[in-house]
Amino acid sequence: MKYTIKNILACIASLAVFNAAVARQDPVILSGTFTEKVNAELQLFRTVNDKLQRLGEYTINPSNPEFVFALPADTTITYSFQVTIMKQGPMRLETDKRFSLPLTMKPSQNYSLKITPSKLSGEKKTGFELKTDTRKSSLAFVSGKFVNWNYGANVTIQRVVEGGLEKINVITNSKENTFLLPCVIKKEGFYYLSSPRWILRVYLKPSDKLELAIDGMSGSYEVINGSEENQLMQKWQQLISPITNYGYNSLSIQKDSFDLNSYLNTYESLEPSIANFRSNINHAGSRFSKLFKMAIDVDKELAPILFLFNSSAKTINGFRTTPKNFNNIPNFYNRFIYAGKFNDASILNIGETRSYMNLYTKLVIAALPEEKRKLLSLSEMLGLKINAISNDTLRSYFLKEQMSEIEVNNLTEFRSTFEPYKKYTKPAAVKKKYLDVYNQFSSDTAYVGKSSYNFSLPDSTGRMISMKDFKGRVVFIDVWATWCGPCREQFPFLKEIEEEYKDNNDIVFLGITIDRARDRQKWINTIKKENLPPLQLFDDMGKSFARKYGILGIPRFLLVSKDGKWIEVRCPLPEAKEDLKKYLDKALQEKPLAKD
Repeated sequence: MKYTIKNILACIASLAVFNAAVARQDPVILSGTFTEKVNAELQLFRTVNDKLQRLGEYTINPSNPEFVFALPADTTITYSFQVTIMKQGPMRLETDKRFSLPLTMKPSQNYSLKITPSKLSGEKKTGFELKTDTRKSSLAFVSGKFVNWNYGANVTIQRVVEGGLEKINVITNSKENTFLLPCVIKKEGFYYLSSPRWILRVYLKPSDKLELAIDGMSGSYEVINGSEENQLMQKWQQLISPITNYGYNSLSIQKDSFDLNSYLNTYESLEPSIANFRSNINHAGSRFSKLFKMAIDVDKELAPILFLFNSSAKTINGFRTTPKNFNNIPNFYNRFIYAGKFNDASILNIGETRSYMNLYTKLVIAALPEEKRKLLSLSEMLGLKINAISNDTLRSYFLKEQMSEIEVNNLTEFRSTFEPYKKYTKPAAVKKKYLDVYNQFSSDTAYVGKSSYNFSLPDSTGRMISMKDFKGRVVFIDVWATWCGPCREQFPFLKEIEEEYKDNNDIVFLGITIDRARDRQKWINTIKKENLPPLQLFDDMGKSFARKYGILGIPRFLLVSKDGKWIEVRCPLPEAKEDLKKYLDKALQEKPLAKD
């Protein structure tokens, strides 16, 4: 961001006014800790003129049990502290219990709050203890002002965990455009400040005080008052701005067009300056020096790789879609692909590492000859990506990320895709992710290979249909409902597949709705309107079929063999046409194993 002298002086003056105002208000620092290991979300509210205003929120987990809030104390304001205890659900953390704790705090006084979740009761006022705090604070404070920004927004500070970012503290920023964000800093390192538009990297130590002037639109910034490390990092951001201003630090890239040739020319002209900047970092032996040089190495490669990736995006109805893979790879990018890359696990201290490894491995695959790429299975492709990373610890955390990115439909696909790389699940967080994904499908073993001849349902005329009626034929089942939007989205794809198999008498396409009995006519009307397969069965609210087979979400597609055994109870969606056809063709090739 380029400021005029007038703008810089205005920012400094406004920050001075802001800091003076904060001092006059005697902000209260509320810090605290959880005495038990939990996942929790904290929110702090104040009531002004009978209106509830959220001041901030904090995220707690077993490895991060401490929290801190900064707020102006005012006897005319009532503060409410909301504690939401989370529990592990089938897919993600879910709300378990919620408590509201009334807090009364005086100006010019700091407080500590100790919370014991197992004893919490807002009504009985148990499980928490609020005390005045006279200890010397080791908290870090990031404060400042937004310029080029006339809107209120949340400001978040995040810490680096396993090469990615984890939310710590969030404050709700008013249209006054000033902010004060405290953070518990146990270990010096990179932290990331973000808004809904941008994200920026800072370096914090215990007791640090950093003041920034931030362009609210772009996220570019000036260090008004801060450490030598942060001033050096600002110079780095200014140096590389010609190759990052496309949106490298943005959470959503708004750029309409990408001129790759112009970008690469700019990049090459900047390379000598980048090399010179890196060589002049002389904090010999310091943690910052090592991490900063790593961050420079990440930025100088990730920026052009991300530019190429985003240039692969398609525009549909005026909106840019998020690309899934690279298109063509120019020869220029071969310089980034080499053996021995990602050989130091210390890179996990940089918040962009997960994204960097993910895009780099996509680049490696995209650089392969097209005929070779087309023949790769999911497992083979994952293996090539893992082997593009040298360090086993980094391979482990890369695998963890891939288990979120790669969509497997069932236990069979899970085993073929991820089990070959189970040796990389030694870190606790990676093992947990592996088991979480496995457990989504583990119940399928109760059905796969077992008989499907255990239910009968009525068709649109009321005639009872049993799976035994289709013995000797493959049955593909679509579980849907009239109120299910995603189900209707699959209808056109399903029709395409039915059309391809219309002359094959060995396969039956069958629909089962889980609508309510009162919506039976609506179901019949939908069958006619959507021109669905004639074989449609009615399972009133899933009572006879869906519940029996543990179907909690729809659409759901299942496959039955010629001898009436379940082949899969989670098939690919029809939109993944080629993937689904592999299942159907394989089932059609198999001969029945048993006869009456």
